[in-house]
Amino acid sequence: MKKCELSIPEATRIALGVSEANRLHKYATAQAEMAVVAGKNAVLAVLRLGRLLKDLKAATVHGEWGTLFSKRNAEANLTHRFNFDFSQKTANQYMRCYQEAAARLGQDERPALDMGLDGEAVETLPELVKKATGNAVTPRQMMLNLQVVKDGSKSAAQAARLAQHETILRNRGKGRAAAPVSLEQAMMAAVAGVQPEEELREQKKQVAIKDAHHIVIMLDEFTKEELHKYLPGPDRDYLLLCLKNVERIIKEGK
Repeated sequence: MKKCELSIPEATRIALGVSEANRLHKYATAQAEMAVVAGKNAVLAVLRLGRLLKDLKAATVHGEWGTLFSKRNAEANLTHRFNFDFSQKTANQYMRCYQEAAARLGQDERPALDMGLDGEAVETLPELVKKATGNAVTPRQMMLNLQVVKDGSKSAAQAARLAQHETILRNRGKGRAAAPVSLEQAMMAAVAGVQPEEELREQKKQVAIKDAHHIVIMLDEFTKEELHKYLPGPDRDYLLLCLKNVERIIKEGK
């Protein structure tokens, strides 16, 4: 039996390819820009965290700082019922980031950095952070620039894969099927751990707007070119089913 193949004019194939290439270029550029913004926000959050931890440590009674990192000790201690969700080693790294960054600034610049980290409006804060961290665009790069950690440890990609693996294991432990987790999602999850929730929500909002815009453009081009006419019956039915599911999910998520 002769195989039946759909023949699409060459000009149409090229036009569709160019359109898809342009879409992917815009999408990749937007995602890269958002990754840079997320990384810089995470750097600022780590500096704020380091300053906060430094002040908290100075305010605790001698000998009690370590108990804030142990759930067992926290439950046994009658003076408090809370503890950090990260290790004391991680806390030390956060504090060293702040201390080493502040040490790179002049005496007249440090008060401005502290004011900015405290949430006050400081116009020069971005430049101060840039100077203090060696123009770091991720917390990891900042720690390397400030020699808080040594080079040669796991790369960002390895760390992302580790985060991905841990996420899958956690899902399985809760009796749920593990959903696929991309490296980008794993990195975003890592950044979210130190990024203010409202900033993360705003970034997700921007991603949603850009993605929705791309989807609308593709569907518009698809229908204008009447490409649906070339779809085999089963593929056409599947497309309609997917669109109906999207409509249902969006309506239910209001």
